[in-house]
Amino acid sequence: MHITVVPASPKTGQATIRSLLADARNPTVRGVYRDLAKVPAEFKSHPRFEAVQGSVEEASSLDLSGSDAVLNITPPLYVEERDIVAHARLVSENVKAAVQKAASVKRLVLLSSVGAQYDHGTGEILTNHEAEAVLKDAAPEVVFVRCSYFMENWAPAVETVRDAGFFFTTLTPLDNSLPMIAVRDIGSACASELLGTGTPLPSTPYVFELHGPRACTSVDVQKALEEVSGKSVEIRQIPKAGLAEFYSAVFPPRIAQQFAEMNASYLEGGILYEDPQPTGRIKYGKTELVDVVKEMYGA
Repeated sequence: MHITVVPASPKTGQATIRSLLADARNPTVRGVYRDLAKVPAEFKSHPRFEAVQGSVEEASSLDLSGSDAVLNITPPLYVEERDIVAHARLVSENVKAAVQKAASVKRLVLLSSVGAQYDHGTGEILTNHEAEAVLKDAAPEVVFVRCSYFMENWAPAVETVRDAGFFFTTLTPLDNSLPMIAVRDIGSACASELLGTGTPLPSTPYVFELHGPRACTSVDVQKALEEVSGKSVEIRQIPKAGLAEFYSAVFPPRIAQQFAEMNASYLEGGILYEDPQPTGRIKYGKTELVDVVKEMYGA
């Protein structure tokens, strides 16, 4: 079986490739990279891995011929003058064209997000909604893996705790819980769906949410950081009204607004908090938050 990951450079792509290469069914794996210098050494030396140059922004550069299954990841865009939803549509249409040109592709797996079912009110998640709309019929079998909040998103908290003993949280109030998933579990889930190519799906597109073993609060993050660091950790809350200002310290104004709206969508009053249209199917990863924090902390 031959599987292609496009693009292959994101951490989720790397985790999927790692899971595929470790699988006893011995699939061959192709990774598509804009810059071949970014291919990890562990993949370069593997006999069942091939790295090829290509970009989802350039349809003519994508060659998926010979692939039985394809994992697609919609890349984030942090450029102020570009429309992130229009960009998601462009790259998704390019991938769809490449999939349909390669007659061998039986299954497309899209790494998506919780909340991708909504066409408003979710900020940056709207890129996933657009990708799903374009790719829903790209292959005979289509799977949407709607991931919950990445545990690895707490990496900045690890840095401020290491340096100053505190972290910022935008997950408020402190007892508000949110499903969270580890990147390694995302890779495992995507690999499983890719390797299931040819197995009948309940529907196509087949859609499910991917959660970690339990939902977590900001206090759970604090406890994990304290356990790993061995010191007392302070939480500094960012109120809902201050989200735009908080993200503006990191992103250009329009991108900051998209992230603020996404964040607000899972707080009280937000569309994901109320969730009038839940996905229904949920699968669960095994990795605990404290183990991800430990890995990021280097403990």
